[in-house]
Amino acid sequence: MCKNLFLQMLLIAVSQSGHIYQIGLSDLDSLVNSNQLSSLSSILSSQGSLAVTSLPKDYSQAVRNIKRSAPACLEQLNYPQFYLPDGSQRRTFASGSDEQEDYPDCIREDSETVAKHLDTVDVLMSRLIADIAGPENLVWKTQNDQNVRNFSTALFKDHIHVYKPVEGLNDDSGYAAPFHTDNGLLLMITPFQEHPLQMKNKMGEIVETGEIGEDAVLILLASGLPQWLLRGTKSSSKFFPVPHAVPSLVNDVSSRTVFARMKVVPMDAYPSNLAAEEKKDRNLFEQFFHDVKQCGSEELCPITKPAHQQLALESSWSALKTDECSHSQAYCWMNCLELPTTCPQSPVQCSNSDSKPCCTDTVTEDCEAMDQSCHWECQASNDTTEDKFCNGYGTDMYMQGFTASGNGKDACVILLFKSWVLDTRTKFGLGCVGVILLGVAVEGMLCLRRQLQGRRILLRISGVTRRVSIVLLFGLNIASGYLAMLVAMTYSVELFICMVIGLVVGHAIFNTEAAVGESVDPCCASQRDNGILKKDDYSTCEVICEKYAECDTNLKL
Repeated sequence: MCKNLFLQMLLIAVSQSGHIYQIGLSDLDSLVNSNQLSSLSSILSSQGSLAVTSLPKDYSQAVRNIKRSAPACLEQLNYPQFYLPDGSQRRTFASGSDEQEDYPDCIREDSETVAKHLDTVDVLMSRLIADIAGPENLVWKTQNDQNVRNFSTALFKDHIHVYKPVEGLNDDSGYAAPFHTDNGLLLMITPFQEHPLQMKNKMGEIVETGEIGEDAVLILLASGLPQWLLRGTKSSSKFFPVPHAVPSLVNDVSSRTVFARMKVVPMDAYPSNLAAEEKKDRNLFEQFFHDVKQCGSEELCPITKPAHQQLALESSWSALKTDECSHSQAYCWMNCLELPTTCPQSPVQCSNSDSKPCCTDTVTEDCEAMDQSCHWECQASNDTTEDKFCNGYGTDMYMQGFTASGNGKDACVILLFKSWVLDTRTKFGLGCVGVILLGVAVEGMLCLRRQLQGRRILLRISGVTRRVSIVLLFGLNIASGYLAMLVAMTYSVELFICMVIGLVVGHAIFNTEAAVGESVDPCCASQRDNGILKKDDYSTCEVICEKYAECDTNLKL
């Protein structure tokens, strides 16, 4: 439990840094099996990528062998090659689960080893995504087959890409493959430390992968998952399709080799979740694939069109965002937010609590991102929020530090449960009272446990019944302590003060006579003030507690 808690805290820290999050294969398996997914969900929604590390030795050896042998192997077999924007070339071997093609003999054994371990990672990632999105939202059918399929039964395309710079050519475009998102569902790529892949997180910051070793595989979310399969569902916002790019190879390395796997569906597939069924619109994957004019089922696609056609790709993003939002909403900071109803004839703008512009499909520079206070407001007047307690959108943690309530442009606090949104002064007041009572209850349960374990109350209860009661109280004590911690982590000034008040009042009522120096020791920690306990003096901790009339087994968080 402690290990998983540490992993989740580390996940939160890494999600706010410029490095891709790394998690061992066994740790990923542990988090998925224990269903502790909140922090992993945060990583996928903010970064859209992670690196699964500590794969078996035969995997890392196979990756090294492919890097060494694939360039000459694919060239000798004359596999097709493409020219990239910086003048370098890419040669590719391709195969798929629906149209199997044997790996070249010169790299077959190593390719099969890598593919085998990608299957293992694929199973875990499919379970993780299904648990986050809800398996009912990940179903799809095809026009030729009405059987319901899900994310784990999607097809895949395997590619081995070899990049080589062209001698004597010095192009300063900066990228062999510019930043783009792939149109499949999920992408898995072997790392290449000598010339690492670059990515951008939700805030537009560069995420580096150069520290990822050969015992790892990079996991990237593709646009087909949130924008096609989950389109129209609440889960679509939980997955960020990560833009990625390959920096220019010119004057850098002699070659770059990666093994990539893209999860895809048949071209005649269409989502069959509840949101898609209600619209009665069969959004074929082929239509999505070609309407969003970006890369297809390959890891990194070459630029084969003139520049003016490439610029047209950007316009499809705006159209896609317009289609995603309902008639009463518009796209702002990676979400569809409600438009104001007080100024139907006036222009609106997406701004944060400081009246700074937030990022939209048309405003992409000098704008605010990762700001829960972003909202649509009437451009002619900023007075529409003066009477509002908050902007109506919930957050379980203020990302800018401690924040006071009452600003109509700030997000509303979510108190512990997603349905407890404190969006009015009355609700917030009741929430403050509840937090104070929670603090008093924490101290009260500590006192009750001390009295019960010291046999000061309920003297007729003995044996198994008393032990069970003590254990249940211990469980309630832990749960209430974690709830108190989560309240403090909202970074709401008022709720934090109320929690402190509740704990102080509870301590004043119940525990002012208790010994100072509570500990996480399982029993009788308070006896340390009276000297060193000797094992020979008392046979059990219970006898010690009766002798000193004090047994403090508090768990302070």
